[in-house]
Amino acid sequence: MHNAQLEVSAASHDRHKGKPQPPPSVPPYSHPEATRTPAMFSTPYPLSDTTVADYQAKGHVLLRSLFTPEEVERIRKDTLDTHNRLLPAPVEGPLSTYDKAFSLTENLWQHSEVLRDVVLSKRVANVAAKLLGCRDVRVYHDLTFFKDPVGPTGGFTPFHQDGHYWPLDNPRCLTLWLPLTDCPAEMGTMSFVDGSHEMRDASHLEITDESDALIRQLIDTNELSVSQPADLEVGDATFGLTGTADNVFAVAYFDADAVVPVHPPTNKRREANLHRWFPDVEPGKLAASHLNPAVLAASAAA
Repeated sequence: MHNAQLEVSAASHDRHKGKPQPPPSVPPYSHPEATRTPAMFSTPYPLSDTTVADYQAKGHVLLRSLFTPEEVERIRKDTLDTHNRLLPAPVEGPLSTYDKAFSLTENLWQHSEVLRDVVLSKRVANVAAKLLGCRDVRVYHDLTFFKDPVGPTGGFTPFHQDGHYWPLDNPRCLTLWLPLTDCPAEMGTMSFVDGSHEMRDASHLEITDESDALIRQLIDTNELSVSQPADLEVGDATFGLTGTADNVFAVAYFDADAVVPVHPPTNKRREANLHRWFPDVEPGKLAASHLNPAVLAASAAA
């Protein structure tokens, strides 16, 4: 993806629970083929034309109360359980800035019925499709990010553009970020560079100190406006044209009509993601493997 959003975040964590501990053994959730959107999380969210226009101009938006506190608590419990079960062994040796930023797991929706309901929710898919200006969206994958305020994974997240990682050329891609706890601004919530989705200056760089330094230089040189961190309450969510954040459950979506590029991937990260998230999809074909259900079409067919 070329028009990724520039963003940065600082450390945050669930202050009441502390660092999550491995839960009792949880059997893996064997989900059926995604052919419907569950009723849960499907209540429509009112999205004004002004909000859509603001998103398309800036490349990001904060939506208050996208989920109820009760819904988030259910999401949070399943996220903690599944994250701890899937979390890989700690990295040995010196950690990079990226490794210090957070611990993460991916594609939890294939292991939790509740998280599957979130990822395939009509409410979220409708919002994503309206923001992107497309008829439907497909699932790219979900992620969890946990920042430890006292341990090795509580560092800042460098400014970056996620275009380095996205294997699709279609610019209609975004990520939902859902904090799992109340996050006052001083904990280090999301910051965005307004309008940076129109730029590609840092998309050749991984998430590193180098990407952070370059983007900070671009901000100063071009006098770019940075949307400062906001106080986030449980249920609030942000949508951005990709990125990374703190203690959240995140889901990335893309235009349901996007195809796998004909030309070879331009770096090893994109090549790896292409094979991982679009298995057996040939170049030039619809980006629609078994991992990428079209959410609204599935809902209409239910």
